[in-house]
Amino acid sequence: MATQLECRIQYLDDRDPFANTNFPEPTRPPTYSFLLNVPIINQIGGVHRVLEAPHRLEDCALQIYRYHSGGAQAEFGTYLDLESALDEQAEELEGFSDQRKNTLILRTQLTVRVHAIIEKLLNSSGRELRRALFSLKQIFQDDKDLVHEFVNNDGLDCLIKVGAEADQNYQNYILRALGQVMLYVDGMEGVIRHNATIQWLYTLLASKGRLVVKTALKLLLVFVEYTDNNATQLLRAINTVDARRGLKPWANIMAILSEKDGADSELLVYAMTLVNKVLNAIPEQDIFYDVADALEEQGMDRITQRHMERQGADLDLLTQFQIYEGALKHEDGEDFSAIPQLENLRQVPRLKSEGETGRKSKRHAPQKKNHQRIPEIPTESPAEAFRKQRDKHTEKNTVPSGEQVFQKGIVRKQKPEEFQNGSSTRFIEVEEVREVEEVEEDDNTSVSVADESSQAVFEEDYNACTEEEEITLLDEDGNLTSVPFSPTSPDDLSFPAIYIFFRL
Repeated sequence: MATQLECRIQYLDDRDPFANTNFPEPTRPPTYSFLLNVPIINQIGGVHRVLEAPHRLEDCALQIYRYHSGGAQAEFGTYLDLESALDEQAEELEGFSDQRKNTLILRTQLTVRVHAIIEKLLNSSGRELRRALFSLKQIFQDDKDLVHEFVNNDGLDCLIKVGAEADQNYQNYILRALGQVMLYVDGMEGVIRHNATIQWLYTLLASKGRLVVKTALKLLLVFVEYTDNNATQLLRAINTVDARRGLKPWANIMAILSEKDGADSELLVYAMTLVNKVLNAIPEQDIFYDVADALEEQGMDRITQRHMERQGADLDLLTQFQIYEGALKHEDGEDFSAIPQLENLRQVPRLKSEGETGRKSKRHAPQKKNHQRIPEIPTESPAEAFRKQRDKHTEKNTVPSGEQVFQKGIVRKQKPEEFQNGSSTRFIEVEEVREVEEVEEDDNTSVSVADESSQAVFEEDYNACTEEEEITLLDEDGNLTSVPFSPTSPDDLSFPAIYIFFRL
């Protein structure tokens, strides 16, 4: 029975975690004979001496370095336990001797490197800190074992401390590194145990930096999707942060959804998806209604209506709003046939409190009156609906080529040349203007009503429109309808439109 293991040895100079090259030295590795029944810690001094390594002996560890079949590429493997002998670690060394080029690497212990990383982050500033934060993701990517030590040695506290004092660019680097940590099981488990990290991520949703907010939302989604129990951890974090600030729970999410200045639609989708993921994972009915009621009290109903009725809204966002609406109806016990997105809802019944009878969401509570039903997700854009309606109308009417007769005026399939070129054209949006400026009243002036895509829907001579009359247009439900119209009262129309004046 063999009592020794002879193999190649090399060292990796990783004394500075932010400056190592990941290339073992020397390029022509020597061999070393290890005693199988002697603890490695009693033999590592000989390895250090043979290699003439620059490390402090007390900081050294041994890591397996395995080559793939063919010997062209290699990857770092398990760290050996220094307190144990090699024959006690046979499982880690299984197949090690089958490849002659396999090597044992002398390098810095994980805990020593973690402490060096933390010290660097806490004591650096300016360009040096920026470089360190930028490198952090790659450091974690190169050594998954380092992630385990990092989360177990106050590494997450360090990231939060640096992130709380840093600007948006530095926070982005930290979020990239944290995302890498959460890719590993050990890293995610560490984050689950460290609620302060989730609190910090939720706090970042109030940042003025769009990229910071978006990345934080993505990480919270990854966290919640990892296991249903994580939804409870997120709720705990949200309640802690908002209670500390004297705000209602979910205030940061509601602030994102409430933005009226053309917020990034992707940001809105992430925010609403997070709400739905959490609601879906909540196992208790009381907690479900507590969350839903907090959202409703902050105007979720109004926000939903605004987005669902907006022309050209993102269909993914509309789907998320319908999932939310469906979750409320489903929990309230409504008829399944009336519930949208049923296939995306939780099918496992939630636990109900003893003695609890008939609790409903605030949106659908009996005292709620005059509530408008959330419209279905449109399956086609307004422009597509208009084209279909126009084609149907064309089949019933004989019209000149390129034109279609309406009750008053015509619809053009293409914009007039002058309109396309923009000559003598003025655009006045209905929602912003209550009185149209005077225009020269002559036979060469026309008025046109256009939809959101700037395609002419109605056109008439200006003089014929000076008095209020009825014209036939496409309404918001996609039907042809007669509506009152006057160039001096643009708010009379019941669907989003633009008045366009141009000279022919």
